[in-house]
Amino acid sequence: MKTIAVLNQKGGVGKTTTTINLADVLAKQGKQVLVVDLDPQGNLSKVISGGEVRFDPNVMDLFAKDNKADVRAMIRSAYDSENFFYIPTDIRLSRVIEAGLTLSFREVRLTNHLNKLKDDFDYILLDCPPNLSLTTTNAIVAADLFLMPVNSGVFALDGLEDLLDALNEVSQDQSLNYYVFRNEVAAQNKVINGAIEEDLLQIAEGRILKTSIRRSEHIGQASFMSMPLSKYKKGSTAINDYKSLAKEIIGLFK
Repeated sequence: MKTIAVLNQKGGVGKTTTTINLADVLAKQGKQVLVVDLDPQGNLSKVISGGEVRFDPNVMDLFAKDNKADVRAMIRSAYDSENFFYIPTDIRLSRVIEAGLTLSFREVRLTNHLNKLKDDFDYILLDCPPNLSLTTTNAIVAADLFLMPVNSGVFALDGLEDLLDALNEVSQDQSLNYYVFRNEVAAQNKVINGAIEEDLLQIAEGRILKTSIRRSEHIGQASFMSMPLSKYKKGSTAINDYKSLAKEIIGLFK
């Protein structure tokens, strides 16, 4: 089992769409894949479930004080797939996070629960909130790989250095296994692309994936329709980008 945390302190960079479409590609390749929604906004859960906003049980139960949650009881099939599964969350997770700050061993709650699933899944993807909350620190402890999407916005790199510092502090691992990749890339924006890539080389110290995800209106439309991109628009060029991303990530574990 390989655990991948998709994270960035900046919102709107494509963490959720990356998680869904990467998981979809891996599942279509025959991998057993589980995605875990760790963001109280619950956007991933809403998309995959087709619009649900309340789930029982859900991720918040993993951080309950009594620590008696059954993680397997939370797992749902995504899109009726035999390989793609998810654990949902909803807005109630926010209250649990606040209360969880006083829990014993609070940073390893998620790790302990996911370890129960190590023989059930090939990949577990963790969709993290845009902050360093309790669920994010749990994801950092649990993950084997940190995947950071960076888009082409004006403030695309804001917070990336702070995030890397936080990763080092929480993980306490000198060989931190993280990679950054470009998301929502418009080929015609050569000046912006060049500037971002130059800054990334310095901030991420060269740990940049070769794959980038091209900007496509189909990605947002697919999320709006509660579908992975491959199901919404089979001919979308961005599908090949997600396939390349999956291939590159699989290669990182060899």
